[in-house]
Amino acid sequence: MNKSFLLLTIFVVFGISLFGCSTESEDGSAVSDTSVSRQTHSTSQTNKMSQTVDTSETGEMTTKESSATTSESTEKTSSSENEQEENTQTTVPLKKYTDEEKDELTQEFLDWAIPRAEEGNMAVTDDYFDHGASGFGDWFAETEDGEIQVQQQVPTKELPGYDAYDMHALGGVVFYTSSSGVTGYDKEPKEKHGGAGGGRDYGRVADSDYPLHKYLLGDNGVVYELIGSVGELRSYQTGFGLYGDDGKTKEIEPEFTFKVSEDAAAQKAWRQILEGYQ
Repeated sequence: MNKSFLLLTIFVVFGISLFGCSTESEDGSAVSDTSVSRQTHSTSQTNKMSQTVDTSETGEMTTKESSATTSESTEKTSSSENEQEENTQTTVPLKKYTDEEKDELTQEFLDWAIPRAEEGNMAVTDDYFDHGASGFGDWFAETEDGEIQVQQQVPTKELPGYDAYDMHALGGVVFYTSSSGVTGYDKEPKEKHGGAGGGRDYGRVADSDYPLHKYLLGDNGVVYELIGSVGELRSYQTGFGLYGDDGKTKEIEPEFTFKVSEDAAAQKAWRQILEGYQ
């Protein structure tokens, strides 16, 4: 009896011990599973946050790069348009001007040119063209835009006449460095003009160490310019040609070609002056 009771007691104690170990194992497993679950969830959140940050940063960088590229492209386009605008010479619609209007237009440009010459320590005169005895044909100049009529000596005859030209000079001025120190308007060229065969010489008033600039004022709103040394352009008629009495052959061929002046201020001034007469 006592032996049986002892065996039963041992069995019960052993069973309780086994049950306790099983419970601890299950609880440990549950805790372990919960820990793993939390770690997995935390890792997932971290990865999502990392991906979000990476995506945000990448998107921001892409946006900045795109913005920079667009800005650079816009600047290049704007620069290209500005260059094209600078290089494009605007013209004025053609119309026929009276001699009185030609004088007024030339005087207005001269009024603009005088202070400009003073600023550059240069002299200026509107005595830009003249000649001695010649035939009856038109005097003209060669420009990079074609021939421009300078003087129609016989208005009643077409030699070759007004309609033969796409452009007509309404006046002109000459800039140079004075040998006597004159700045601004120089009245000497007109006062000491000289007669046929003499006196028509810029060498009398211009310093030969500096270039001479002849400006032609076209009725198309363009200023044409001939630049050369005083030795090359000293004669008043240098740079101009003459048609023969038949109005077809050329008695005198121009020695030089007038270029569209790079003087942007002069171009703007002349165009604005001419637009006032439209």
